[in-house]
Amino acid sequence: MGAGGVVLNREGQVLVLGHADGAWVFPKGHIEEGETGQAAALREVEEEAGVVAELLPGAASWTTKYRNPRGVPREITWYACITDASAVHLTERVFHSGGFYEPDVALQMLTHGSDKELLRSVLEAVGPQLGRGS
Repeated sequence: MGAGGVVLNREGQVLVLGHADGAWVFPKGHIEEGETGQAAALREVEEEAGVVAELLPGAASWTTKYRNPRGVPREITWYACITDASAVHLTERVFHSGGFYEPDVALQMLTHGSDKELLRSVLEAVGPQLGRGS
């Protein structure tokens, strides 16, 4: 099991990271022993993007499933997050770049179809909270 964050800033921009393998993705990772999925998602966002975020109150969670490059099945629970940040501070070598992008740009950048669908679902769910109806 893993957890990740779909992070929006106060301007409604979406956090996307450029992975060394060429993929554009959301921050995610393994849930550590004794850690909740929500805590893991926030930790991964901070570790991978250098962004402190919080869960968007009342937002649902979403789950995606896939096989990693080694063929291992993975299940990730995603949480909608909000941050005051407007820039990333990358510290892990596996990410070469990243930033906050307008939702339509982020949708074009994301590599995996499941991430695009996830972003659409999150935006539909949280848009009214951000003053951005869909």
